[in-house]
Amino acid sequence: MALENLRVEHEGVALAGSYSPAGDTVVIALHGAGQGDRQYYKHLHRLLPPAGIGVVTFDRRGEGESTGDASRGRFDVQVRDALAMLDAVGAERAGFWGVSQGAWIGPLAAVKSDRVAFLVLLAATGVTPSEQMMYAVGEQLRLAGYGEDVVAHVLGLRRRFERWVHGGPADGLEQDLAAMLDEPWLEHAFLPPALLDDEGRRLWIEEMDFDPRPVFAQVHCPTLLFYGSEDSWSPVEPSIEAWRGTGAEIVLVQGADHGLELPDGTLPPEYEHRLVTWLNDRGPG
Repeated sequence: MALENLRVEHEGVALAGSYSPAGDTVVIALHGAGQGDRQYYKHLHRLLPPAGIGVVTFDRRGEGESTGDASRGRFDVQVRDALAMLDAVGAERAGFWGVSQGAWIGPLAAVKSDRVAFLVLLAATGVTPSEQMMYAVGEQLRLAGYGEDVVAHVLGLRRRFERWVHGGPADGLEQDLAAMLDEPWLEHAFLPPALLDDEGRRLWIEEMDFDPRPVFAQVHCPTLLFYGSEDSWSPVEPSIEAWRGTGAEIVLVQGADHGLELPDGTLPPEYEHRLVTWLNDRGPG
């Protein structure tokens, strides 16, 4: 299938993407927090166009070949960019495929615009980013071989930081953050090594206090959800529970991780088959 370059200009920035046109349905991929480059979603260009489903992947604002300030964690900006990509494609039926953070952006966009025809979401976390990161930090430390004493210390540090961000006392927090720089577990803490300025606090609260549950409840377009049973970044059961009663179809893939990969790095055939079948079953007409 032909892969076309796509460039969408809006709000004074240019979003660079790749487009595989095929049929009347187009899937637009939305990024996980740490994956702002379109290369991470190449499997969609391989899988969907032969089934008659078009695909758009693009570099997140401020990353790859896209211009502007970085938008990781800025949900409102990412929603506007997602809808700009959808408008630019002009397909009869277009929707979003999103993973992790992208699985929040997709529902936000669908609530904002009835032009979103469907959602396919991987690891659509049903708790706040703050709650998610408490879970993730603990799991990543355990997987790295640290004991429960280290886990308790780091999670305690995160709780103190969260209290300070919301106006609580510092109480030696600045020194303890700086001391992290000498700790072998630093990369698993996901905390800044110093206190934030006022703008940094505002942005932290804006991102970390986001509650996806009211948004999920307002989604009315057809929605397909995938979760990996071995997700070490997001709590699966509370996330599934957050979608109960919405009409979304939920698939729990045994042995898969947060990005739905199996231990050998491949994507489950169950996911690929269900994705193609579900999209085609809900095609135009």
